[in-house]
Amino acid sequence: MTSIGTIFSQTAIMFLLMMVGYICYRVKILDRRGSKQISDLVIYVANPALLVNSFAGHFPTSQLHYAGYTLVLLGVIYIVTILGAYFMFPHHQELNQFAMVFANVGFIGIPLAKQVLGNASVFYMSLFVGVTNFIIWTYGLYLISQDKQNIAMKKLIVNPAIIALFLGLFLALTHIQLSHIIGTTISDLSNMNLPLVMVALGCYLAEGDVKRALRSIDLYKATLSRLVIAPLLTLLILMFVPNQLLVLKMTLLLGQATPVGVLMAVFSKTYGKDYLYSTAVVGISTLFSLVTIPCMIWVAQLVW
Repeated sequence: MTSIGTIFSQTAIMFLLMMVGYICYRVKILDRRGSKQISDLVIYVANPALLVNSFAGHFPTSQLHYAGYTLVLLGVIYIVTILGAYFMFPHHQELNQFAMVFANVGFIGIPLAKQVLGNASVFYMSLFVGVTNFIIWTYGLYLISQDKQNIAMKKLIVNPAIIALFLGLFLALTHIQLSHIIGTTISDLSNMNLPLVMVALGCYLAEGDVKRALRSIDLYKATLSRLVIAPLLTLLILMFVPNQLLVLKMTLLLGQATPVGVLMAVFSKTYGKDYLYSTAVVGISTLFSLVTIPCMIWVAQLVW
């Protein structure tokens, strides 16, 4: 179903785009303020546009029937991954727990799924993004800040991904067709997602203290847990799902195979944790994922 060559090609493109961001940062075309502005553009414009665009288009009505099933699977995946992270990184290793649990499904998962698995996968990945945003702004925020008072429902309500998700679902359920001008604008904005994401992550990689991070055994443990252990746990869970839902299975596995979520670096900076380490984990895991993502899909094709 899924061509490994297609995945390798797409990840190679991602690598080159990330290197553009890395070089731009190193030669001072971009700085920290610029990389943050690019990230904000993705978070508040390009990624929400991609979510809305995925629902506003035509997709099989049968996918809506599997929405509840998808949410249950995501719940099981997150419970197993959270428990796995707790046992793998005990004794106040919250950053590494965060790294294992939270994948970059919004930044990388949606555009990669669209390119590799087609438009049908974007619906399932959009649900993945919605669930991830809810958990990351509750449990994830607490994990890094260690303060329950930082968990606020109003942050969830105004989260652009959540707003876009509900707007997209509204369009899908009501079958409202956007005008050509608005639809084309949203589509063009959504196409900006992947290039902007990879340029921003290239900047993140350039910002981090890569030399120090490469000497840290924790970085390799965190990267291994996110890119190998978490996807393998997901692969085992999805073995019980029939292959008639192969697009759903591949989409959830692909989402779990993506690197560490960029909010790890954002939360770490906000709440006084090791921001440079977090940035390096995000950058290095993104770099290594260019190899591990195709490998995970290949393993899934052999096992399933």
